[in-house]
Amino acid sequence: MITKLIRVPACAAVAAASLVMAGCSTDTTATSGAQPSAKEALTQPGHPVSPPASSTTAEPSITPSPADDAPFIEAVKYELRQRTVKLAGTPGQTTAACDQASVAETKGSTVTCTVTYEGIPVVWPVTIGGPALGGLGIGYKAEPSTGILTAKGAEADFWANQHRDGKDLRCDDMPALKAVPLGKTGYRCSYETTSVTDGKPMRVPMYLIVRDDGPHFAV
Repeated sequence: MITKLIRVPACAAVAAASLVMAGCSTDTTATSGAQPSAKEALTQPGHPVSPPASSTTAEPSITPSPADDAPFIEAVKYELRQRTVKLAGTPGQTTAACDQASVAETKGSTVTCTVTYEGIPVVWPVTIGGPALGGLGIGYKAEPSTGILTAKGAEADFWANQHRDGKDLRCDDMPALKAVPLGKTGYRCSYETTSVTDGKPMRVPMYLIVRDDGPHFAV
């Protein structure tokens, strides 16, 4: 669980543009399928991955942003929408609603908000941590109830991090949009490179992990 920093309502509009979204700790042992072996990844590399369209990697434009004098809970909902988009790895339509109309800006206060991303509901239980260091904002802790897998988001992340290291990037066929447990997914991507031991071509398989800060690949 990671403490997030939210600007107080008086500067909510500025905070919406400057807040840093960070992931919460996740259980990377969860899996939705058996992991393929390295041999399978070599013989069944999947489909080619192309550079993502700019719309796939663009910073999301989330509207409306909270007004300067908006209630504190509106700043909470706004940032949870931002975090949910990052969770999915690509821009999408979001809405947010909470189980109460307001939440106190004091340590220990709680509220549960649900952000819907392209029809998938993600529940965020929120615990307020009180004023942040220096009194510049209000901290809170929140962890999503589910992960979101998007083929566009996963492939864009794989391309961005691996296209300089290898060639012939390929990925398994993945759902366009699906709610999944946080952690390992059973899907993998791979790229071709040259072995440092014998100089022969080889494929490097990497496995998709869905974290609360978006898709991630690991060997």
